[in-house]
Amino acid sequence: MWSDNETTQDLLGYQVHADLLKKIILNDGMLPISIGVFGNWGSGKSSLMLLLQKSLQEWEKSQQNNQHQAILQVYFNSWQFESYDSTKLTMIESILEALNEDIDKRKDAFERADDFLKRIDFLKAGVFILKKAYDNLIPDWIKKWLPTKDDIDKITDKDKYNNLLNDVTKGNTSKFVATFRDLFEELIDDIGYKAVIVYIDDLDRCDPKRIIGCLEAVKLFVNVKKTAFIIGADERIIEYAISQHYPIQMKKEDISSPFSDYLEKLIQLPYKLPRLSDNEQETYITLLLCKNHLTDVCFNEIHQKYLEFRKTDKHSKYNIDDIKANILPNTTINFHAVEYRLPAVPLIKLFLNGNPRQLKRFLNTLYVRQELADVAGFTDIRPEVLTKLMVLEYNTLYNSRFEELYKLQNANGGVLPLDDVEQEARTENGIQNPQWKDNWSSEYLRQWLSSEPSLKDVNLQNYFWVARDALKNEKPIASLVTSKVMLIFRRLCALQTTSAMKRDLQGIINACDDSEIDMIVRLINDALRKDPKSENCWRIMNCDENNLLISDKIDRLKLLFSNIKTESIDTKADVFFVRMLKLNHETHDYIDSLPKATPLTKAIERKMQK
Repeated sequence: MWSDNETTQDLLGYQVHADLLKKIILNDGMLPISIGVFGNWGSGKSSLMLLLQKSLQEWEKSQQNNQHQAILQVYFNSWQFESYDSTKLTMIESILEALNEDIDKRKDAFERADDFLKRIDFLKAGVFILKKAYDNLIPDWIKKWLPTKDDIDKITDKDKYNNLLNDVTKGNTSKFVATFRDLFEELIDDIGYKAVIVYIDDLDRCDPKRIIGCLEAVKLFVNVKKTAFIIGADERIIEYAISQHYPIQMKKEDISSPFSDYLEKLIQLPYKLPRLSDNEQETYITLLLCKNHLTDVCFNEIHQKYLEFRKTDKHSKYNIDDIKANILPNTTINFHAVEYRLPAVPLIKLFLNGNPRQLKRFLNTLYVRQELADVAGFTDIRPEVLTKLMVLEYNTLYNSRFEELYKLQNANGGVLPLDDVEQEARTENGIQNPQWKDNWSSEYLRQWLSSEPSLKDVNLQNYFWVARDALKNEKPIASLVTSKVMLIFRRLCALQTTSAMKRDLQGIINACDDSEIDMIVRLINDALRKDPKSENCWRIMNCDENNLLISDKIDRLKLLFSNIKTESIDTKADVFFVRMLKLNHETHDYIDSLPKATPLTKAIERKMQK
């Protein structure tokens, strides 16, 4: 099994990204800076930030023989925000606490450590009191927490700290923050830090109010000298949070979204993590298999050789042949368990989307099912056959075909009635077999059928037995849709007028890839199953004038109407139905075949006649 947590063990070749960001941060001329590490769910943002943190620690250690330049690195957990109102103060408090711990730990390196600690303690006290003011503490209570005049007299630049004291006593947040920025900047400069780096992770898991609170907190520090903020998030979720908090109406003449403009002003350097290439996927999966099936000593040697390889070659795959060629002489490693599973790699590359977290979770499920097969005594389970079935199960658009295959093999003694279907799927004319033609003729499914290994004459009973957890009940929607797409769908549903939907829909959908559009269609289908009259859903579908959601994919259309009581759909859906009837012959015939109530049928006919 593989842990789903972030790691500093680089299996993705992300060290090059960390090295670039390190170079930027260590350039005095680039600070202050805010960097957005953007990527989809599970793309490795957290791991990249850990690699960057480790690289900067190593750089700092390497400077100790020269004139020492300290770097303070602060990891800020987005989940610790107490409330929207105190988010700014919570972040300030976290940075001060990290400062305090660092100075206290390295007192010998600082000539004025006691002065620094007093100044930090005072700032911490001010922040703490101001936070308590949000909880309606009365002024007398606030005063009890404040330092005395004697305490302030011991601090450098005591007049400035007296001003801060007055701001705290009055509960004046804006003045406190302005004064705090000046004092904080002086403190960082006096201590002699080369840089103060704050990592903000898991921001896209927070609710919109907390996201905005965090962004506003970063905004306070954007121009504070020697600071760098590294924010890991999916930028589309951040834009959604901004749109919820600042309901700015876009104008037709607007070229870009005001929400993305806001983000661009805050994030000075957006750094997007690319999707893994085929070569990177093969390398990653092969290394994961080695990590799981070899000893730590063996894997550490393999991993070190891989890191050396990546320094000179950023493009090529590093497969099992490369691993074997680079192990130390006289080293004996048994690769049988790894090589046994490698035939599954081409299928994973071909049919999954190259997301590191999804790859890891897929492999974990595959591993569990193989272990279950072993315990059950199924010695004939081939990893590549199990993988081929599972990639279908994991596909948002076509996972219902997994259930269909189960029924087909169950009715035929465990063997699918494929005949020449796999061969037909490879031809230009496509599938002709009437049992398969209607539901398996899409490009994706033809590719799936024609891919190796062949399932012809393979008894699949044991394969479906180990996968029976996927057959007992329909998969919950949350397991098929990412949290990001959930938020996108909520954003669409929040557009309560036709004009707002027509204005924003195209931009929202264009920012999604094909797999995410499949997920949106599934969410609409899920809502229509519960309520075929759903105004939100039909507003979305009616306003999709360029057919971005359905496109020319008949399978998406079938997914939209899957298990819906179409007779209950009322006239509010007529615009969508008319538009579909005007598309190609296949789409027209499918829409025409759906059972409809008389009012909807008449509304469609009236619109078709216009």
